[in-house]
Amino acid sequence: MTRLVAELSSLGRPVRILNCLGPRAAESPPRAKLATVEIDRPASNGKRHVTSWRPIHTWTDAEVWKEIGRSGLPYHQAYDWGMGRLSCSFCVLGCAADTVLAARLRPRKAAEYVATEAQVGADFKHGLSMKAIVERAKALDAEQGKLQRPARGTALARYIGRKATREYLERLDRARFALAA
Repeated sequence: MTRLVAELSSLGRPVRILNCLGPRAAESPPRAKLATVEIDRPASNGKRHVTSWRPIHTWTDAEVWKEIGRSGLPYHQAYDWGMGRLSCSFCVLGCAADTVLAARLRPRKAAEYVATEAQVGADFKHGLSMKAIVERAKALDAEQGKLQRPARGTALARYIGRKATREYLERLDRARFALAA
């Protein structure tokens, strides 16, 4: 925002900035309280007027996935593995199921967190240690076997069906090949 204001300083008035953000109301109670459009008073000052817009704030998971399928934009493969949301692979704000899945997918990194947790003397997350997360991951691996790479498009197919997902993947591949040529 500072760079934009510097570039547009010749306007002789405050620069108007529209900050488009992706949080959705369904993701958490604090996010549900956010307005779809609002003036961002902390980011605004005498040189800039910032408006925050959350265009998908009211969308459901299904609406998000249907738009991904319609748009042909790629999504992160971690969703195919079963992640509900993405952030850091071991996010203290993430749900326990995603954290356990991350420990199954990245056991060496999880072991580093266990060692750090022991060194620091504090749990990874209030009331949930990384050691316990790793134990859950190991128990699931013993019960279900090691995770196998899911088919590409697994997450999307849950929302738009297999046929539409195949068409989506074909469009992605054509676009990728066209860029490579």
